[in-house]
Amino acid sequence: MAGNKNSGRHEFQPTDEQREKVLVLKAGGMSQEAIAEAVGISVPTLTKHFPSELDRATAKVRADVLMARYRSAMGGNVSAQNKMLELVGASAADEKVKGRERKEPALGKKEQRQQAAENVGGKFAPPSGPKLIVRNS
Repeated sequence: MAGNKNSGRHEFQPTDEQREKVLVLKAGGMSQEAIAEAVGISVPTLTKHFPSELDRATAKVRADVLMARYRSAMGGNVSAQNKMLELVGASAADEKVKGRERKEPALGKKEQRQQAAENVGGKFAPPSGPKLIVRNS
């Protein structure tokens, strides 16, 4: 029966539960090898079928946890409210520090030398260009 399309393995189809598991494990800092082992697949299968989960795991899980904490705080959980205030305060302080850090980037060695060469003055300054005389008679 040569050419039978039904022979061989079926292509791997990830489930929602596996996708969530990959997200959480990646956000938790596990290597791709360890995640593949935990899910029961090979690393190439992991990278082929879960690229989005591997790329955005930390941001997605952090956002989900923050939203859950926020909902709990808004529902009256005082402990969650205090933690949210702490996080918001820390975030505001971090933004303030980042604002101060947005100065012009430091010049590299080559750029510093180029700038110094352009700003040479005194007897080592390059001569000025020739004066052009224009007669309109």
